[in-house]
Amino acid sequence: MTRQETQLTDRDIQLLKSLGKVKGRRLRLLLFFTLVTLVFGLLLIMPLQEAAGFTIGVGLIFLLMFSLCYFMWRGVWLMRRRSERSIANGKKGIIEMPLKTLQANGRGGVDYVADNGEVYRVAVPLPGVSVLGKQLPSWYPGVIERAAGITGERVQLHISVTGVLLQATYPDAPAVSAPAVLTETDKHLVHQYRDREKTIVIGKITEILYPLQRRKSGPETYIRLGDTLYLLKPLRQTEHPVTPGLEVHLHVLPGKNGEADQLLYLLGA
Repeated sequence: MTRQETQLTDRDIQLLKSLGKVKGRRLRLLLFFTLVTLVFGLLLIMPLQEAAGFTIGVGLIFLLMFSLCYFMWRGVWLMRRRSERSIANGKKGIIEMPLKTLQANGRGGVDYVADNGEVYRVAVPLPGVSVLGKQLPSWYPGVIERAAGITGERVQLHISVTGVLLQATYPDAPAVSAPAVLTETDKHLVHQYRDREKTIVIGKITEILYPLQRRKSGPETYIRLGDTLYLLKPLRQTEHPVTPGLEVHLHVLPGKNGEADQLLYLLGA
């Protein structure tokens, strides 16, 4: 096991700045709940003396919504403060160790447990997701419900001074990528991008992260290949159960002009 301290890179700073902002679905959700809370607050102060039961019901709903908004805004403030502190410090720690286990810690983050029993508890940034379910280049603070990792492999963790996981790399399980032309099968999946190239990423799945599900439209799963997290939401159904250690080919349509990347499908190697 080795430890060292070094300066934040431009990529680290960009990630931390992105974490400190509220955007996309999270912003819309936060504004929606805030608006609903304000509406019930206005109903509560309206002079409706003859409707005591109505007033009590509105009051209970207002308290519930106010509590929810408070914790959501508090989470936003804490994440922004954590990002600003990390950037102001300007340094990060790099730990390399054999991984004994990777697990959710029950507090929204994950624990990397070394073979000597040492535990590194980190907050995990996740790539943002567009309304259409495509992976975005921005980041948001993930709330991890379950996690699994490839045990026995060396892992190198880049961790900010406030415990944010900036990068996780498995030196003995690298991923390689190369451009490729779209096949006829690909063109059936993405009709509007028939003249585009795709990227094929080949590597071993080293981590699987399952965020807390807030929607019923389907679970979101992230897999790590090399040092990159990918949202496992392919256009074509995955034929293989994903497990740590599985060699896979990811076929990805890279976004252009600000568009999000789209995972076409995953194939077992």
